[in-house]
Amino acid sequence: MSTQISSQAATRSSVNLVRSSHSWTEAESAAGFVLRYLPPMRKQLVEVMGSNTEADQALKILLTHLVSAGFGEHSKGRLRDFLAKAVRSCSKARLTELGTFDAEKDLATKVALESKGWLLKWRDCLLERAWRALERAEHNDINRPLYSILWLSTVDPKANLEELSAAVEKRTGIKVQPAMLQQLKLEAKAAFAQLLADEVVETLETPDKTSVKKEIQTLGIGGAFNGLNV
Repeated sequence: MSTQISSQAATRSSVNLVRSSHSWTEAESAAGFVLRYLPPMRKQLVEVMGSNTEADQALKILLTHLVSAGFGEHSKGRLRDFLAKAVRSCSKARLTELGTFDAEKDLATKVALESKGWLLKWRDCLLERAWRALERAEHNDINRPLYSILWLSTVDPKANLEELSAAVEKRTGIKVQPAMLQQLKLEAKAAFAQLLADEVVETLETPDKTSVKKEIQTLGIGGAFNGLNV
């Protein structure tokens, strides 16, 4: 049996780029914080080390260090830069343990801070974290299926409102009147964009509006904010 949503409410269509000023440099647990970003690091390590097993061994070295020493004097700048350097460091440490480290092969060329490959991995990680946060919000308030609305409209952007309404009801059991969908799609996009902005904020040392905008542009995720008041 489906639940119907038909009441009208003010549509949220704005994003505060600096809603949160919590920076990664203030994390209580360096290792715990870094665990959030294992996917891009592991993918990069697999490329450098050549195997999943050795990538995991290198990660173990890094996490052990962070548990004992934290970020130390390196807690500044952008988190993605810190982690790229950390990937180099733990790769070198593991290769040295194996006796296969070649000083003539510069690891910096494999994990360049601004390389397209690293930026794409980092971007995908932040997008995935924002999606998962929106999904959790939906689980906490099942009568507002913002995640499902946005996800389904992203999967099939050509679907009309009637088709989208049917897809949302099939997925969630919640009946959203087509007349409400356009409003909720905008609210869902704003909620996702806000979560994405919050993700960016936490990866910068000084997350002011200018630096957040620059990072959004660098990562190529500006489309998430199109049509919203930023």
